[in-house]
Amino acid sequence: MTYLRRSNVQAKKNRNLSILVIMGVVLLFAVHVAFPNFYAGLISPIASIAWKSESSVLGGFSRLGSLVRSKYALLIENGRLEREIESRDTGALLLESLRRENEELKALLGREHSGKDVLGLVLSRPPLTFYDTLIIDIGSSDGIVAGDKVYAGGTVLLGDVSEVFGATARVSLFSTPGRIVPVVFGSSTVQAQATGRGGGNFEARLPVDIEIRKGDSITFPHIRSHVFGIVEEIIVDSTDSLQTILFKAPVNMHELRFVEVETGSSQR
Repeated sequence: MTYLRRSNVQAKKNRNLSILVIMGVVLLFAVHVAFPNFYAGLISPIASIAWKSESSVLGGFSRLGSLVRSKYALLIENGRLEREIESRDTGALLLESLRRENEELKALLGREHSGKDVLGLVLSRPPLTFYDTLIIDIGSSDGIVAGDKVYAGGTVLLGDVSEVFGATARVSLFSTPGRIVPVVFGSSTVQAQATGRGGGNFEARLPVDIEIRKGDSITFPHIRSHVFGIVEEIIVDSTDSLQTILFKAPVNMHELRFVEVETGSSQR
């Protein structure tokens, strides 16, 4: 009897629950019929909040990923710049050491250059001038003669004076396309003929068994300490017994404002 009573109670609860569910469904349907936009208006704000939250989270992850990538790229670039600076510092120290040694040897031999540098303002430069030439505001009235060597910053040999006028002169850069000049590689005695390629660029050919490295300095056979170029690229062809050395003057020819002309250097 107790079992039957419990069964009747459970069945009554199930019927009541079913009735409530049916009434709820009927009520929801009636609301939809009476107010068609009610549910849309109710759900839209909730969906909008959810969408904004999702967009914010995804946007946050995207920004975080971009930040990580940017920092990684920055670290790589910083490392490259540090290596480049270190290499240039080492090269500068080497050049300074060679310059001092060169000056000491010349002093011992009584061969210090006795020329006088005359500062000149660059009036015209490429591409306004023909090929690799400069027009400067000093000339014969300042003691300038054809063949005098021309420097940038007092240490970078650029070319020589090709024409002289009363108050101006024309400078022909050694990098003039097709111009051939003798050069010496590094601190060694290895010499070669370099050909101008324009814009301060040169090309030279050497046997492949001669070791040349990027960053090596190049000089011009001249008693005065100077820098003529820096090796930028070495091209080696397995089918060729010669290697191609590409080097460049360590100044931008298109940004020159002043040069120094070494008077009397045409005789040396």
